[in-house]
Amino acid sequence: MATPAPPLRDLACAEHRAKVFKALADPCRIRIVELLAKQGDLCGKELADTLGVSDALLSHHGKVLEAAGIISKRKEGQHAYCVLNRDLLSEAFSGLVD
Repeated sequence: MATPAPPLRDLACAEHRAKVFKALADPCRIRIVELLAKQGDLCGKELADTLGVSDALLSHHGKVLEAAGIISKRKEGQHAYCVLNRDLLSEAFSGLVD
């Protein structure tokens, strides 16, 4: 007997979670998320210096995280601050280990 297909809502949720997990599948991006979680909003220069990476590499990783909705950018003067989307991460991980 065939298993019924999951509702479309569940498939969309699974696809969204997969996008988040794929974006997190890099040690540098995990470290970026950890720093933002612990220290709050940080500008790109602060992140690059703390991680010991180039601005170009940080920009690449930032774009991946931003495309997945994990971070957003907030402009303040000449600086762009990375802001962690805690709600999205909480939603992506909810129900996985409960």
